[in-house]
Amino acid sequence: MKKILFALPLLLAMLLAACDASTDDIQPEASVTVEELTNSFQLVPKSTGNNNITVQLSPVHYVKVYRADNDALLAEGTNPSFQVTPPTTDLGVYITTINHDGSITKSDTKNITITEYTDLPAIFEQVFGLENGVYGTTTWTWDDTKERYWGNGSWGSDTAPAWWGAPKDADIDEQAEGKGMPQDGSGAWFTLSLNGVETSRGETGSVNVTDAAAVVGWSIGTMTFSGTVPLLGVLPNDGNQRCYTYQIIQADGEHLVLAAQSIGTNTEGWFFCFKRIER
Repeated sequence: MKKILFALPLLLAMLLAACDASTDDIQPEASVTVEELTNSFQLVPKSTGNNNITVQLSPVHYVKVYRADNDALLAEGTNPSFQVTPPTTDLGVYITTINHDGSITKSDTKNITITEYTDLPAIFEQVFGLENGVYGTTTWTWDDTKERYWGNGSWGSDTAPAWWGAPKDADIDEQAEGKGMPQDGSGAWFTLSLNGVETSRGETGSVNVTDAAAVVGWSIGTMTFSGTVPLLGVLPNDGNQRCYTYQIIQADGEHLVLAAQSIGTNTEGWFFCFKRIER
């Protein structure tokens, strides 16, 4: 029994020495190199050209996935996936991982081409239309069934012009002329599709739609234009400057109501009420 008791302190000392992180026998794991990280991931679409993409990793790391064009975070994890929304067709992606020493390794960019969009939020069907699984082109004009189809109101609560606007309080043709957009009056139109925007004033551009809402329970999404704007898409109380970002207040396939916030105040919004037509 005495021999066992005497041996215990010696055994404990040996165990502590073996666990001592300061000993020279234990080396930290090497950091992942840029080349290793780049080679470790592949972008795998749901089907060829599809917009739903999984990042496959071998060996597996915990990574963050970013768009290369604007450094927006797309996803993170050990088996991350993300969805690309229109109008993106050519996407560059890179990933990052944190090494054991706290440093971060960033991979080179890999590119993927998107030719097919599926499983998009419902707002896309309501804005662009969907037939046989294919998003189409919708054409919109002023909704002349409304008391006011263009004008201002309360941002974040009103769902149509409530303070002032056409046609109740103003002539839409005079307003269009005065805003430097004479072709945006009565009878004007614009089209929306995944491929772009066309307007009766002769301008073209693109549009990006998301289901992100600025005010939950009021708007149902966001519509951002590039290269052009919808009919009379200006902010009259901010020097008539063009507005490119709108909240979607209503989109049911037949009616589309957009709202733009004034720059000088957070209480005023400008509302644009459209109805769908065939061309």
